Parts: sequence; C-alpha cells; structure tokens
Amino acid sequence: MTASLTPQHKVYNTYVTEIKNDQLSIIREPEALYASAFNDLITVANYDKDYAAGLLDVSYKTVSRYQKEKKKFSPLQSEYIIKSIVLFYKGEVVFGEADSFNRWLDKPAFGLGNKIPRNIITTVTGILFVMDELNRIERGDLA
Repeated sequence: MTASLTPQHKVYNTYVTEIKNDQLSIIREPEALYASAFNDLITVANYDKDYAAGLLDVSYKTVSRYQKEKKKFSPLQSEYIIKSIVLFYKGEVVFGEADSFNRWLDKPAFGLGNKIPRNIITTVTGILFVMDELNRIERGDLA
C-alpha cells in the first residue's frame, strides 16, 4: 500500500524543476507564475492569506482578482513564491519533517546572528540567508 502524499508534497512535486535547479545553482531568467501559485505558497508555508499577500506587496483581494482573471504575478513576486517553496522543501529535508522545520523557524538561529529565521524570510534576500544556514546545518557546519 502506498502512502498518500501530503498537500505540501503535492506542491513540491509541482515545483520539482525549480527545486532541482536551486540545488544545482542553475541561473534562470525570472518567470512569471500564474496567481494560482499563491495557493501553493499558502499550502507549503501555512501562512495566513492576508499575511502571504502582504509578503507579495499586494492585498488578498488583489490576489483573488488575479486568480479569477487568470493573471500572472510579476517576476519579483513569482521569484518570492518559488524561493519560499524551495526553502520549505529544503527545511523539511534537513529537519526530517515540516513541523520540526517550522519550530526551528521560530527560534533564534546562531548562524543567523541569533535572529529568528521566520522574521528574515520576508524577502528573497532573507530566504537566501536562511537557505545558506540550512545548507550549513545539513553539512554539520554549525560553528
């Protein structure tokens, strides 16, 4: 009997190319995602809809309108969504499960200057800093 996939793993399967490209450090041109990708961000990060919309610098009402009109996000908004999904995938890989990663996100991290990772991942640059820290943890480089 095969185990059914969690909603997060279904999202990860959708973004497998982006996850692999990030792992291989492949540089790609920014690609605009359809607004439906917002739901993937919500699923993976377990964010409140209004909070997640604010991270994309729009209101949830705007996101809903984009989804209804099948519009695309800007490349910057799309990059934030993709990087977030890749980050949560990496966190689950490093910590073994989403709950452990989410607990780590809410505690000061030594490798991030004792800053709370969840407070940093509000920008793509912050996501990259946290991703670097996850890579160090994965390698056992905690000093």
